[in-house]
Amino acid sequence: MPVWKFRNTNIIYPTYNLLDSVLAARGLSFSDLSSNTRTPSPFQIPGMEQVARRIAQAAAHKEKVLVFGDYDCDGICSTLLMTQFLERCGAIAAFHLPSRQDEGYGIRPAHVERAVDEGFDLIVTVDNGISAFHAVETAQALGIDLVVTDHHEPQEKIPDAPVVDPKLPGSSCYREYSGAGVAYITCCAVAQMLGRPEPDDFLDLVSLATVVDVCPLTGDNFVLARRGLLQMRSNLRPGLQSLFNGNQYQITGRTMGWILGPHINAAGRFGDPLLAYNLLSAKTPEEAEPFAEELKIINTKRRSAVEVIKRECLSMYDGSYFPLLASPDWHEGLVGIAAGRLVDAVSRPAAVGAICGDEVRFSARSLGKFDLVEALAECQSQTGALLRFGGHKLAAGFSLNSNDIPEVRIFLNNFAQKCLRPEDKAHWIEVDASLAAVPSPSEVACLDYLEPHGKDNPEPTFYIKDSAVDVKSGPGWTLVRLNSGLKFFTSQSVDVGERVHAALSLSVNEYKGLQESIGHAVDVRPFLCSRNNLLHQYLKWRQGEEITELAEKIFCELDLERTGKNNRTNLYLSPTFLRFGIVKERRKR
Repeated sequence: MPVWKFRNTNIIYPTYNLLDSVLAARGLSFSDLSSNTRTPSPFQIPGMEQVARRIAQAAAHKEKVLVFGDYDCDGICSTLLMTQFLERCGAIAAFHLPSRQDEGYGIRPAHVERAVDEGFDLIVTVDNGISAFHAVETAQALGIDLVVTDHHEPQEKIPDAPVVDPKLPGSSCYREYSGAGVAYITCCAVAQMLGRPEPDDFLDLVSLATVVDVCPLTGDNFVLARRGLLQMRSNLRPGLQSLFNGNQYQITGRTMGWILGPHINAAGRFGDPLLAYNLLSAKTPEEAEPFAEELKIINTKRRSAVEVIKRECLSMYDGSYFPLLASPDWHEGLVGIAAGRLVDAVSRPAAVGAICGDEVRFSARSLGKFDLVEALAECQSQTGALLRFGGHKLAAGFSLNSNDIPEVRIFLNNFAQKCLRPEDKAHWIEVDASLAAVPSPSEVACLDYLEPHGKDNPEPTFYIKDSAVDVKSGPGWTLVRLNSGLKFFTSQSVDVGERVHAALSLSVNEYKGLQESIGHAVDVRPFLCSRNNLLHQYLKWRQGEEITELAEKIFCELDLERTGKNNRTNLYLSPTFLRFGIVKERRKR
């Protein structure tokens, strides 16, 4: 049940042209978009000078360097980027992508010992390392240099090694880079030191990793992702093209997030991350094809297995504020996806775990402003039960002894009961602008300047209020034509003559050489319920005046009384408001 959030109710097309209306609603200007080709200043990121200097030294002296990565899309892209850059600069580079099942996340002492045995001079971590305290201690004891490039939230202390991470304490730079973004900017810093050009041919990997790792597509991230997107459109890697089954897709945030990313992630979740590395590094379609075919099979198995875990989770869910569910039958590589599905289904933060002997390895997902890292840090402070934990506000991982599950479950449930807000559980649709006319196809096409879409940069959504004058349906589709002439597809029921309120995305449809603007419904309603109007209705109601039936229903759901004192409540506790409600976004000053 979505609540509509209008970014700015005063922005109406055609008073603004279509692209300008979205930019104005989001507080952006055109210069924030693709015309900006700058690379962020590498040395603004804390720790960059020391890390880049050691890597540059290794390249200049042709040292043997091990790049230690991660098994997800971000880690695989980071590893390929750093390895090939080091080789280009003269280092003797090799890489290691750990098995999720056998080795788990992050560099361990055993990895360092193996690197020493194999004669490496330097280890560079990418997309991990900020909590690798034991590995760093082992490196110091064995006399091998180790530098960390990471983007995860640091814990209370920092490893005693050169570390570059935009989230280090006291950082004033842009904080939200992907692991590949940090690796790329580190390579730019090294290139400056060596007098080499920026390795911008790797920006396609940065773009893919940033979108798929669900990093905010704002600021520096948008600049890097946009440049990488354009690079992919002009020269798509053979391995990525091979995942499209011969279809000629336009590369967008959606194709990265829903087609390419799941296949790359499937390798590490349900197979061997080396498959995805080989796919991305393939130089010809013929070289890429066997890797692509194997990844397609793995991804199909992954989808089926996730659906099974999701159903079992829902059957076990007891209504808690923070469900913590685990089973020895669940694949460790799939519990993160299952946790996300569970969050979508129950509108609660959730953790799903795989029981591996005495240890349970959990992946957690959150929603709204509920901070998983804060919750896990507090859990560890109060219970001491977590063996490891780390990640981001909305996605994190942790492990514990199976005997400690009840204690951790109780703590997280109580923490969520105290900290989870009703509005965190709402599904939101952000509306950029209103339509008072049908935009031209050329204006709709200009919305592509906002690609790639993803976290904090969603596909533009427009509001229109109009009457349906024609409705056509077929297998799996309904096409509505409004009085204004605009047509839109919807999965919801609409009757001819009905007055509708529709939130739409827009695209250009071409048929027999003719182009037209067409909508795709995000949500369609017979009426809207404004928060401001409800406040007005409430004052009338308290004064004994008549109000709308809808408002009275909402007040009843909130247990408000017409006379006497009412306790403070929250609109988002009303199922009716969650179904029909709209709010105006409060702009940060």
